[in-house]
Amino acid sequence: MTVNAAVRLAAPSDLEAIVALRMAFERATRDSGSLDEAERRAEIASLLGPDLRAGRLLCWMAEIGGRAVAQAALRILGRGEGELLNVYTEPDCRGRGLGSSLVAAAVGEARALGLSRLSLQPTEDSRRIYERAGFREAGRGMVMDL
Repeated sequence: MTVNAAVRLAAPSDLEAIVALRMAFERATRDSGSLDEAERRAEIASLLGPDLRAGRLLCWMAEIGGRAVAQAALRILGRGEGELLNVYTEPDCRGRGLGSSLVAAAVGEARALGLSRLSLQPTEDSRRIYERAGFREAGRGMVMDL
């Protein structure tokens, strides 16, 4: 089934949706730093919110029917480097190219900003998307020279 998704750059006002998708990722990977969900939501918001508002974190969202179903973020680290993070697609929306589209948007913006390298920490399930995008293994993570 083909469903059109709207892909857009997130605004600081989208922080709640960004946090919700990150929480879904953490529940799926059992990667939560806290057992208390409300506490973890606040922790994620405090980690991402300031950088999102300051423009050091750019986040793209895919929406279907106005509902955020996928995201990818680019954190600008300085020294010409960036980090791709929070790439996640809800399970019922996978296999439609949303993750690949969001990764491509982040890589394209990194190039437009003049960054020279991107890094990321993949999950086993996500490695293929990153390999297709041009990332290569580097220790426990992956990198792309731009």
